[in-house]
Amino acid sequence: MILQEPNILLKCSTSFTNMFCMKSCNVAVNYIIYDPKRKIVVNKGSSRPCGDNHSQISIHAERISINYCRKYDKRNRYHIYIWRYTKKGKLKPTYCCNTCCKLVKKYNYHDKIFTFDEDNIYSAYGKPYLTLGYQIKNLV
Repeated sequence: MILQEPNILLKCSTSFTNMFCMKSCNVAVNYIIYDPKRKIVVNKGSSRPCGDNHSQISIHAERISINYCRKYDKRNRYHIYIWRYTKKGKLKPTYCCNTCCKLVKKYNYHDKIFTFDEDNIYSAYGKPYLTLGYQIKNLV
């Protein structure tokens, strides 16, 4: 299987193969934090589920990446890219949920968070929705 990589300019090659897992590709949201001035990936990772004794069901990729940017990006220049993989290894767009949209708006990252759709890059901020975990937990 050939894994599709994000369509961004990189000065040095970065491997994204360790971000794909066949068991969790429809659920896990991957993220990279990109410095457009130096054209490098500063950090990358994935959203993670939480255990039974935790107040949240999962920690979203947007929350992890915004916390990283608040800690290490003092000049506010990093861009955040989020996406999912299909079972065939293609990129699938992902948008911020309702809670993450509030977090993005609070820290003024609405013009710095993006998603991939085929070969195009779009803003991931504009389409809030309720997550399945929130709906199950609160029986909406």
